[in-house]
Amino acid sequence: MGTNTRRKEGRIGERIAIAQSDDSLKVDIHQQIPPVQMMLLTLWLVSWMALEVLVLYFWTQEPNEGNAWLGYAIYSAFWGFFAFRIGKVWMWRRVGREVLVVDRKGISIAMAFGERGLPDFFAHGTYTMPSRIEANPQQILQTFEKAFWSMGGETLQFSSGKRTMVLGKQLSEQHASALLKLIQGAVRRLNPN
Repeated sequence: MGTNTRRKEGRIGERIAIAQSDDSLKVDIHQQIPPVQMMLLTLWLVSWMALEVLVLYFWTQEPNEGNAWLGYAIYSAFWGFFAFRIGKVWMWRRVGREVLVVDRKGISIAMAFGERGLPDFFAHGTYTMPSRIEANPQQILQTFEKAFWSMGGETLQFSSGKRTMVLGKQLSEQHASALLKLIQGAVRRLNPN
């Protein structure tokens, strides 16, 4: 059964919303996860914050001997890096979305937090036709990026010059294929070249 590339509005699965007119296609990929996974992510973030509060408490209570302050500083830098990463994923899962627009001028893609996000625009003729990213289960990072605590796991890509743009984070094979067919149809239909 083929995918209808002329639909006006619709969905692919629960996460992908589509709005299509004669001169544009807008794809909105929401990043929300099931409530149990969101609860686990929230618990992880709260636990990580509590750990730093505990470390700071003991840091200020004990008289610092030798280079203890250096150890605390190194630990806090490590903690801060991962706190930022966990916090960013937590926000992404609450309000994040990927927005792709194909119109007569070109193609644009934005990673938006709520309504905020700067799109990257590519005029027709300056980019390659969107295609699938082939999954390689042998690469541990690709497997890790498909986990709910990660912002990675893209399934589609296109290139423009030296840049490779990726989208479709953590989509199933079926949804990624349907989305790719829809995007390729819109690019062919709206590209004046």
